[in-house]
Amino acid sequence: MEPDRPLTVATLTQRIGLALEDFGPVLVQGELSQVKVAPSGHLYATLKDSAAVIGLVMWRSAVVRNGALPREGEQVLVRGALSVYGPRGQYQLVATRITAQGQGDLAARFEALKARLEAAGLFADERKLPLPLLPRAVGIATATGSAALADLLHSIRARFPAMPVVIAPCLVQGAAAAGQIAAAIGRLDLHPLVDVIVVARGGGSIEDLWAFNEELVVRALAACTTPIVSAVGHETDTTLADFAADLRAKTPTAAGELVVPVAAELRQLCRDGEARLGELKDGMVAAMRGHLAGLAKHRALAGPGHQLALRRQRLDEQHARLDAVMAGSLEDGRARLRLAQARLGAVSPARRIASARDQLVAATRQLRAAALRRVERGAERLATAAGRLDALSPLAVIARGYSVVRSDAGLLVRRLDQAPPGSTIDIRVSDGRLRAQVLTTQPQRLNEPSAGYDAS
Repeated sequence: MEPDRPLTVATLTQRIGLALEDFGPVLVQGELSQVKVAPSGHLYATLKDSAAVIGLVMWRSAVVRNGALPREGEQVLVRGALSVYGPRGQYQLVATRITAQGQGDLAARFEALKARLEAAGLFADERKLPLPLLPRAVGIATATGSAALADLLHSIRARFPAMPVVIAPCLVQGAAAAGQIAAAIGRLDLHPLVDVIVVARGGGSIEDLWAFNEELVVRALAACTTPIVSAVGHETDTTLADFAADLRAKTPTAAGELVVPVAAELRQLCRDGEARLGELKDGMVAAMRGHLAGLAKHRALAGPGHQLALRRQRLDEQHARLDAVMAGSLEDGRARLRLAQARLGAVSPARRIASARDQLVAATRQLRAAALRRVERGAERLATAAGRLDALSPLAVIARGYSVVRSDAGLLVRRLDQAPPGSTIDIRVSDGRLRAQVLTTQPQRLNEPSAGYDAS
């Protein structure tokens, strides 16, 4: 540095700042005063003792990580580094951590326990459970008559007034709090109707919230088989319970918004779904009716029934003719019998009776044989006609491995241009129908064997 060469104020301030930054990290003890959190989230204050004062700033990211801040007038330990604020030429302490005097041991215990439990997998994301959309009941573990309980109940009732709530009272502060909180979680986890649990407490200092940093509580949260939400303290407060829970809520009020839906919105969603389902059902029914009507009109499917009806009519006609023939034969037999009886007058009555009886037996046998032959011939012709009809039936052709292909419009597909790629086709096979989409088509050239096509 040349002493005779003038420096700008900015340059001098910059050099002072560099020198102060080389000073390294510091841990300073003093009284916190004039605390103010700007809209940006940065914290500004002064740190003083009986002989000196220094400005203090803590950037928003550090404020969020720090959690609960000591109150004005408290003795604190500040960890940070020195810097210069150029516009005022004022050096200041940029804090990365502020703890109340005597809380350094708690912070160290917090970090050590957090590292140990995290290594044990209690905070792993893969073990966290999703919250149910509509729980049968909400379980709450908190102090009876607390503001946190009132806020949580108000939030739940405002969103879903009919939601059942099961409260497991417990201490949330003090030496006995950890055991009671863990026991309350266990009771709610065994409740047959509780589908989601909220562990709640209002804000406070690190000592006030320490029960939610106890290993007993953290392990109870991690072992809970029911989805559980941590709603401990304010948004800036952080406890180990927040890491072990399936979800963390900023406040008890926010927890109520997380665990239950808005009843009116659910009802509207159900009404919309019901209306949509009705529209889809009506559309499907109409489409199937139209498709069925089209099939009924098609000759390929309507023909076999009509042909069978015609064959049945012809069979009825054959039966009628057979009856007429049998009636005529019987009448002829009766005429011959009468003639034979007339001739009996010229011969011996006994011989005439015997001869007539023999003729009658022979005529009866002939009549039965003729009738049987006619019935057999009629049955053979009917079987032959039915076999021919089955051979000509489109359903028989389909049963042999062929199929009937129709376009979306219900038209029979005979050429490739009637089912271009991307179109949807309906394929009739022997035991049902296939719905397919044409991916590609391949023309068949002369003297080239038939090729299949791909469909999905």
